[in-house]
Amino acid sequence: MDEHRSLSDTVNGDAQHDDGAAVRRRTRILRRAAALNAAHAADELGPGTGAQSVHRALSLLHVVGLLAQEAPEGVGLAEIAQVVNRPKPSIHRMLSALVDLGYVERVPASSGYRLGIQSQVLGGLAQASADPVVVAARESLRRIARLTGDTAHLTLRAGSYAICALREDGLDAGASDALMVGDRHPLGFGAGSLAIMAGLADDEIETVLQSNAGVPATRYPRMSDAVVRELVEDARAKGAATNPGLLARGSWAVGIVIAEPRTAPRAALSVATSQSRLSGPRRVRVIELLREEAGRIERGLSRG
Repeated sequence: MDEHRSLSDTVNGDAQHDDGAAVRRRTRILRRAAALNAAHAADELGPGTGAQSVHRALSLLHVVGLLAQEAPEGVGLAEIAQVVNRPKPSIHRMLSALVDLGYVERVPASSGYRLGIQSQVLGGLAQASADPVVVAARESLRRIARLTGDTAHLTLRAGSYAICALREDGLDAGASDALMVGDRHPLGFGAGSLAIMAGLADDEIETVLQSNAGVPATRYPRMSDAVVRELVEDARAKGAATNPGLLARGSWAVGIVIAEPRTAPRAALSVATSQSRLSGPRRVRVIELLREEAGRIERGLSRG
């Protein structure tokens, strides 16, 4: 996408209404993009890096976990190899090693792959030392989802990327499925991620954009540095970040940063739903609710 294409050009050039099936198709593609980012994280280290094989194994584990969210019977080798963009024999060898260690299991009925018992144990151990903001945000996400009927997320910064750490679905049938737990996107892509970026200094924002140079054009054609900068300015001016359907058309979101004590912005709450449900007075109420819950989390962290 042209670096100079503005946010208004991007939004106004798209259809404003999408049927539910189309949105779901696009969000599945979006989750594949998250898996693709995870798969190629090791490539950023460059050839010859001693830790590259470890990164590739962990990235492959992440990809299996992400893809298996939609395939309880397991993900096929061909699909994994396609996402990772590596030869099937190479991926098969790495998967076999992960199976031997118990981090991945192969489902006999389908010959597909999914996370194994050792990954589940590791996840349980991680819960025992969970990030304080994750612990503090769980009840807030439940309230947000219950009161709005939409989908609530907690997003955490991880370097130049952001990861969906928690998700809570409301009862509305049109709840967004654009962002799933474990999805990883460049910082500034998505409402929660953007809310975090808007709290950073300008020079740090430019460092993040440079770190992710080339990613938007190849994997996020509706995004560019110019669009991110414009979204940041809009978030700063309005006190809330908005993703106007730029990652998955038809899926809009608003986000509010969580101000943790003694740390730079790294966490945010967001609500994702349709454009019509994020307009007018309802948008104002949703943002007020996000601010209220962010404040609740902040007070809890301060006491802790």
